[in-house]
Amino acid sequence: MNDNDDHSGASAAQAHGQFLPSPPDGLAPVDPLPGLTAIGPVTERKARDWSLVLQSMSLWHMMRWTFRGWVLVVRDEDYDLASSSIDRYEAENRDWPPQKVRERPRHAPSIIAPLLFVALALFFLVTGPVAQNSLWFQRGRAESDLILGAEPWRALTALTLHADSSHVIGNVISGSIFASAVQRRLGPGGAALAILAAGTLGNVANAVAYHALSSDVHRSIGASTAVFGAIGLLAATQLALDRHHAAGQKRTLQEIAAPIVGGLALLGALGANPQSDLGAHFFGFVAGVVVGLGAALVLRNTRPSPRPWLQVALLGTTAALVLGAWRLALPYRLVWPF
Repeated sequence: MNDNDDHSGASAAQAHGQFLPSPPDGLAPVDPLPGLTAIGPVTERKARDWSLVLQSMSLWHMMRWTFRGWVLVVRDEDYDLASSSIDRYEAENRDWPPQKVRERPRHAPSIIAPLLFVALALFFLVTGPVAQNSLWFQRGRAESDLILGAEPWRALTALTLHADSSHVIGNVISGSIFASAVQRRLGPGGAALAILAAGTLGNVANAVAYHALSSDVHRSIGASTAVFGAIGLLAATQLALDRHHAAGQKRTLQEIAAPIVGGLALLGALGANPQSDLGAHFFGFVAGVVVGLGAALVLRNTRPSPRPWLQVALLGTTAALVLGAWRLALPYRLVWPF
């Protein structure tokens, strides 16, 4: 019987011994007496657990302290029954409570995600606020009829535009936090591409919803759609990749639904501002869940591997998509004047 608390490695049958004198704190050990046997020594918590076992069997016993630890004193004639009962209790509870299986991130921490969102803040210095109505906003903001018509790239370019400094700072801070968590599962390049895809698909879905429900043109800007896409990615990858459960048991419905419910709670807490585009936030989250499930289906059957060349390729693809979208959005002479 293993003693998990004091690591003595001794069973109850092996742990009986002699009492030692002069304990501190006024506790007096029991002197050896004829007809009594000590089981121990163990920690006080373990001794109390064993005492409950013997109490349930109505076996007379005493808890006493020695220099080596706590012991249970039982009658000689009860020793075999007491020690076997304690050994059986320890065997039945050896792995209880089960240790919670902690997620092992597939990738090491990286500053790539925060740097990408910092790049949005630097880009804001180029575009200026929306009040100036610069060419960047005229050609890059999301407009539902144009996204579904001749200029679908606006679903992507709108993610890089922000109304004012508080808007961009809020998205940089929240985006860096959630994107950093996503990249621990998908890698820096994989996270960047997945978040960009979720944000773009969220803007497209939002345009479809507004086009179906209203005849007015809906306009929006900001990376918050992609930020909520990152939250959806976290929920989906947690749901699909976290297949391990303590003691090999299947997860309950509550445990399966928890990541999605948690993501929706964040959506309500962070994205329900009356001045924000709740539709874009919601569809960004849903798109993140869809993209995350697709990524998880690929990753769950592959062994974790850094694959730096793959992450570089995915990061390069992300940058190429952003630059390509803006190349389509802006007049040729502003992109390539030669």
